[in-house]
Amino acid sequence: MRTGGSSSNDLTPYLNMVDPNSFEIIFRKFYPSLCFFAERITGSHDDAEDVIEELFVKLWNKQLQFETEQHLKAYLYRSAKNACLDFLKVSERSDMRNTFFAEERGYSEDAYLNEIIRAEIISEVYHAIESLSPQCSKIITMSYLDGKSNQEIADELNLSVQTVKNQKGRGLAMLKQRLPNDKFQLLLLIPYLQLFDLLYKH
Repeated sequence: MRTGGSSSNDLTPYLNMVDPNSFEIIFRKFYPSLCFFAERITGSHDDAEDVIEELFVKLWNKQLQFETEQHLKAYLYRSAKNACLDFLKVSERSDMRNTFFAEERGYSEDAYLNEIIRAEIISEVYHAIESLSPQCSKIITMSYLDGKSNQEIADELNLSVQTVKNQKGRGLAMLKQRLPNDKFQLLLLIPYLQLFDLLYKH
């Protein structure tokens, strides 16, 4: 499940989770970054989405009201981390579970905050990608977030390789205008960061 974000930066009017509209805005704002954050723990995109969707169901059922955006954010990320830990406890992937808990014993608060920052930055990049035309957004996502080659994208979307290249170039030009330079550079580096993570885990 993929979803876009709220265009509003001020969440103060939407901190009451009893209100359906406020809940939807909070969901759309934080769902992508929480999924990126959860994926770092579970090691699976699909599992991360399941964990975060269940987390929001529980949040709706509790109908909480938060005092500040910082309070809300702290609650969401702490709950996401705990939900991922609970997921790993019952997961059949014992090797991943044992590895994570071994790392967790030395997991500092700074490292935890760094993961939150990383998730929110990547989420901002993702929101910018979603603002592109549907085909352009799909091609950029497949190329830079999924790590697929031009040929793989062309085959999957039934397009010519040249069309893929053209759409990619057009998309990158628009993203360069819409994103701060450091976040645009991050987009170009994401495939290499994911490769580094894969090698590091092994």
